[in-house]
Amino acid sequence: METKGLYQVSLPLSFWNDQVHAYLGKRDGKWTIVDTGIYGVDTRKRWESVFAQYGIDPTKDIERILVTHHHADHFGFAGEMQEWTGVEVLLPEAEQELAERAWTKEGFRRFYQTTGLPDAMIDELQDNATARNQQILPVPSRVMALQEGDSFFLGELLFEAINMPGHTSGHICFYNREEQILISGDHFTREVVPYISYHGYGDTNPLATYLATLRQMKSMEISLVLPGHGPAFADAPERLNELISHFESRLGFVCQQVTKEMTAYEVSHTLATKELATFQQWILLGETNAYLRYLVASGELCVATESGVCKYSRT
Repeated sequence: METKGLYQVSLPLSFWNDQVHAYLGKRDGKWTIVDTGIYGVDTRKRWESVFAQYGIDPTKDIERILVTHHHADHFGFAGEMQEWTGVEVLLPEAEQELAERAWTKEGFRRFYQTTGLPDAMIDELQDNATARNQQILPVPSRVMALQEGDSFFLGELLFEAINMPGHTSGHICFYNREEQILISGDHFTREVVPYISYHGYGDTNPLATYLATLRQMKSMEISLVLPGHGPAFADAPERLNELISHFESRLGFVCQQVTKEMTAYEVSHTLATKELATFQQWILLGETNAYLRYLVASGELCVATESGVCKYSRT
């Protein structure tokens, strides 16, 4: 990659994984950044170190900032990076809407009560910025819409923005047709299974969307994947089949767990292999919601609302 002027930058991350990857591309003395990491002192120090390493003056040499999706570990530092560089941030329009959306306490409680999540856990999660979707600070002051088909040089290679939804509604990846390189964000990874979830907003059947996107990718020629987490990898066809098989198997397993009328929270407990802290239980609940919504849409489960709580059962 570096012979083509494209560099991976690993940034510290205190949750989910221990780091997130951003990418830098140099062309004619100007640099483009893809993803910025999470907001915080450690991220700032890492970028300062990277800029010094490559002799980059952020006030003069940065041309643009591209962001694959709105999650805090990719978009959270974009506001400070914009203040630092003075350039525009490009983010898909659907992702802008998700980044700007934040729960009220009343709306947050109302949705998670429908899942059967106990009130004590809801109270605890109310103070968690990630759960409330309120972790993007400062929000960039100038954000332009990144659209499918937009093209940008990253180093000497021309990359096209391709809409690959599922992980989030408007997730964008960047693809170079000449070298068949995919910068995949959180959409396509090898180290971990991408997190597909539903937390009360966005795509109402994200797993169906994600699986459809994976199947469409089978027609792409991909020689190298540069993900947002974990190692780069060159076996894209095999990994596509692994992920599709994983989710299809998991759907069957989740369906089997619904042995009576059950809330999403109750189903999520059957998927846990150990006792989880509240935040980790929230993460698993989001994943469970995605499975249940897929199974309802496909007719394998049905859902009824009783006293404001959704109960799932076999059809």
